[in-house]
Amino acid sequence: MNKKTASDATETENSETTELQEAIKLALEAAEAANDAASEVSRLQSETSAAAARLDRFGARLRPMMIGLLVGAGVSIALGGLVYFKTLAEMRRTSATQIEALAIFQESVTELNGQLDAVAGLSERMAKLEGLSNENRDLVMAELTQMSEQMASQLGNYSDTAGNLQSQIATTLTERVDAGTQTTVEAMKAGISDLQLALSKMIAAAVTSTPPAANTASKPATTAKPTPKPRTTTTRKTTSKPASKAEPNPFSYP
Repeated sequence: MNKKTASDATETENSETTELQEAIKLALEAAEAANDAASEVSRLQSETSAAAARLDRFGARLRPMMIGLLVGAGVSIALGGLVYFKTLAEMRRTSATQIEALAIFQESVTELNGQLDAVAGLSERMAKLEGLSNENRDLVMAELTQMSEQMASQLGNYSDTAGNLQSQIATTLTERVDAGTQTTVEAMKAGISDLQLALSKMIAAAVTSTPPAANTASKPATTAKPTPKPRTTTTRKTTSKPASKAEPNPFSYP
């Protein structure tokens, strides 16, 4: 009985030791998992911070360009509206001139129709005078010939006047349209050149406002040079001018 009791106690102690070892292993594994999770979280935080910093730098560079684009769009819209309203005013003026010319031409046509009616009346009179006697026929024919010549000369004058009016109307309309087109093209060219100059200045200002930090960090510190001793023989002072920096290209990406 005593031997059985001792063996049972030994087995109990062995089982407790095994359970304790397993518990320690589980605790160590849990600690390792926690350490891995903490390192992963810290890595994610550092990557997130770096990405946020890159986004901030990109936004700082992109902001002036967006402002320039918005300003350019506003200027383009304003110039487009100005050109549109100016062209509309020129078209209205040309339409008014054309209406006046058509009114004058209509008056000329009305007068010509009146002369044609008079000629038709003369033809009727000639038909009535055919029944007169032979004694009055020569006088009537001379009078009719004179009246026909007068009417022909008047009709020629009216036709010449109508032709001159048509040529003057066509010349005036052509000159007005050419002048309006030329002024519109010049205004558009001036607006486009001003817009390109403004965008170039804005992009150049955006590029020069963010200098790269790598170039300034990689330059070594300059060593101090000893001051030269003054000479007693000469009184002139030589000053060295720094070399002028090249102007940045506004169309190059920083």
